[in-house]
Amino acid sequence: MSDLRPKRNLKSIVVEPFKQVKIGAYVIVVSLAFLVLAGASISFAFYEQYQQVMDIFNVVDSSTQWELVTNDIFFKNALILTAIFVTYVVLLFVIVFKTTHRIYGPLVGIERFVSEISAGDYHKRIVIRRGDELQRLADQLNQLAEHLEQTHGATSQQSRFEDQTKIS
Repeated sequence: MSDLRPKRNLKSIVVEPFKQVKIGAYVIVVSLAFLVLAGASISFAFYEQYQQVMDIFNVVDSSTQWELVTNDIFFKNALILTAIFVTYVVLLFVIVFKTTHRIYGPLVGIERFVSEISAGDYHKRIVIRRGDELQRLADQLNQLAEHLEQTHGATSQQSRFEDQTKIS
């Protein structure tokens, strides 16, 4: 059955891109909202802690107090956090893309298969990658198609042949 599998190309990798992006966008938006809320709460906690230390020790003039914090160490840590954030977003995008493709790809194949079977094309079979989430369902649908082909195949092919001859 592996010889029936088509070669992978860009079209087979990006399956129904708008629907795939829609699913991924939900996950990414929720993750980014969490990151923004976490970052805001950490920043607020840092600001409150900094204000408390400045009030207790009265270290510097209030107009120049931020110069103590915004130094090389602060910028180094900000750069590290930015790199971590960008890495997170890229990894999240890759994982969401692969996951949605692995689940949604077979659904698109099954949808096309059902349309063809409904049109009376009983010799069609679903071809999806081994190990996909819906492999068992695809196997059962292929068995159904085989049964329909054995039961109604000749009738279906004969009616298609008659329809084609009427058109000609």
